[in-house]
Amino acid sequence: MFISTKTRTAATVALAVIATVGSVALQAQTGFPAEVASTQPIAFYRLDSTSGQSQVGATTYKATGSAGIAVSGAPVVTANGRYIKLDGHTAYITTTQFGGVGGAASIMAWVNMAELPSQAGHFFYLAGESESGNDLDVQFETDNVLKFYTAAGGHLSYTPPPDSLIGQWHQIVATLDTSTHTRVLYWEGNAVATDKGGGEAGKKNVFTIGESVVFTGRFFHGGIDDVALWNRALKPTEVAAIYAASGANGSSAPASAPPATFAAPTAASGPFATKATVEIEDANGPIQLKREEQIAYMFLSAIEEIEHECQLDIQHTCPLDQLLAGTYPSGKNIEHLKFNPNRTDPNYTYTLAVNGMAWEAHATPKKPGLKGFCFMSRNIGSTTATYSNSGPAGWTSTELGNRGMEGDSFATQ
Repeated sequence: MFISTKTRTAATVALAVIATVGSVALQAQTGFPAEVASTQPIAFYRLDSTSGQSQVGATTYKATGSAGIAVSGAPVVTANGRYIKLDGHTAYITTTQFGGVGGAASIMAWVNMAELPSQAGHFFYLAGESESGNDLDVQFETDNVLKFYTAAGGHLSYTPPPDSLIGQWHQIVATLDTSTHTRVLYWEGNAVATDKGGGEAGKKNVFTIGESVVFTGRFFHGGIDDVALWNRALKPTEVAAIYAASGANGSSAPASAPPATFAAPTAASGPFATKATVEIEDANGPIQLKREEQIAYMFLSAIEEIEHECQLDIQHTCPLDQLLAGTYPSGKNIEHLKFNPNRTDPNYTYTLAVNGMAWEAHATPKKPGLKGFCFMSRNIGSTTATYSNSGPAGWTSTELGNRGMEGDSFATQ
């Protein structure tokens, strides 16, 4: 069932207002993201969803393979708590950032390993623009040493204590200046390795996160958050200021286990076979969800995931019938819904309104005592989610802050 034309028009106007407010908020943001933005990166990916847009410039990113969204991300005080979790076998993140690096470069990433590379038996790639003979790659190798490659073969390295790596967040920054032949590795805001190894200028390939598309098989296993790329070498004072702005004190929750507030349904419960786990919070903290409410949230989360793909790949949103049938333009590898929610969920009515790059989805309870949910998006990578303790939710309802889902999705190929 679709929203009426009158309601849809009002919803679109509301979305435009929300987008404008969101744009102003981004420009006026403070703390960690503002500190990063003040140093003028050419790309800055918050990685709080499986696809989205850089905080600067026009590039986008998209997760490939078995990547999921989890909470308790990098310990940055203004983060929304979500990060991308990679499985170490198939998952990585590609971007539309190509080259953009001349005689100098810097790369930042927050990482949280689920296991050591020595245990996995392969390298863990963090981020870079791989190119045979002209590398720009940051990775952990099977000796558990962090290495920064900037040319053909030569590298700068740092060996952190292995027992500090698993289940803890760490900020890593690597800088290169070919004019002074200087390379530096930073760990938690401090320079831990430097040399005059130099490196070649003019990096031209695609910027990827969690796997090299040139030197393949280096899938990162664990969490990656807040990745940035600069076309200059950051100064030590800038790296220290960025780390200080995060408010971090060394580590955070493990990437391998969700917090205790997750609700973990069994595969047999309810009309849907899923073991997915859901966590959401508002300004007052975690929100307890009934099983029926978890199902409703998972449907809207799947719609969000698919609509992001539509926005990225075909530059417009997709109506519900396309999300159900998967009838997208030829050659577009966009997911579709596993189930028709209005036929299979006895507890909620689902609506989806689309208009250009804007979409708005509602899960409205059919009986008292259940929360209503609303997801709204005006453009790529920005979604506002709200809920109501009873009845329909809309853009004036209580906004969700931290939110995440881990496990199998209601979106599938």
